[in-house]
Amino acid sequence: FFSSNNLIKKTGSFYRGFGEVIFFRGIITDSFGVPINNAIVEIWQANSAGKYHSLLEPNSEYIDPYFNMSGKAITNNVGEYNFITIMPGSKVGRAPHININVYHPKFGKLETESYFENHPNNKSDYQYTSYDKIDAELLTAKVSYSEVNNPKSVKICTFNIVLQGTHQYKKY
Repeated sequence: FFSSNNLIKKTGSFYRGFGEVIFFRGIITDSFGVPINNAIVEIWQANSAGKYHSLLEPNSEYIDPYFNMSGKAITNNVGEYNFITIMPGSKVGRAPHININVYHPKFGKLETESYFENHPNNKSDYQYTSYDKIDAELLTAKVSYSEVNNPKSVKICTFNIVLQGTHQYKKY
């Protein structure tokens, strides 16, 4: 995983990856809603063509030389994480999604993926449709726009994560 939360531009590069820029963010909390700081969040995803570079030949036309396919962030003191990336492309049988690992010494490891609210390919994704309605909703990032009345502005995709367990600061 690259150590940056900026997937659209490799360090030192003048150029950015191809595709629609999105902000992917969220808050990580415990079972009682208490924010968890210092959680490590790793994401990886397909490029805008729906391809993972690691599965392609080195000279494939689908490789985007400017796009980091993975990144890492650490939650702040109120549990927030954020990434700047591109909207992943679709491939046959799958909707665009972002793969996520979350690590924290007191809460362990979580592996999950996030889909995008109201994306038309969600209905035909074999993985997404295998979840019941409640689980599918939990795995779906809410999509809003940087300019409320402008659907052509930058998408802000919010995916909050709840880690099982209770925080050390919660007392009853």
